[in-house]
Amino acid sequence: MKIKLIDSEINHYWVHFQAGHIENSLIFPPTIVKCYLDDDFVLQLYFYPDNKKLPENYYDVKSKLVYLRYHLSMYPNIIDILRNEKPIYFSYSDKSKVGYVRTGKEPVGEGDNDADFVRV
Repeated sequence: MKIKLIDSEINHYWVHFQAGHIENSLIFPPTIVKCYLDDDFVLQLYFYPDNKKLPENYYDVKSKLVYLRYHLSMYPNIIDILRNEKPIYFSYSDKSKVGYVRTGKEPVGEGDNDADFVRV
């Protein structure tokens, strides 16, 4: 089996919080972030309760979709990066099952003065 390293930019995201459920339609975990590169769905982030063991990260060869699992306490950090930074990337190693969401190269101390950040 060939080892695959996936590295892609993310430029759109979609957030899902489920409240309540019908017996056969419960989505677990109920907090999901879908990430896109233009119109291509490339990454799905699942957020689990902090007291639960995280399932292994996964790459679906057929859909070419990466699934990364985090504890819910990481949600504010991830959503902050998605909202406030540019460019954003993710990487995933099929060998180690380790993945991450990261920023591009950022100048030290830029704060809200990021060239891509416009305060309204």
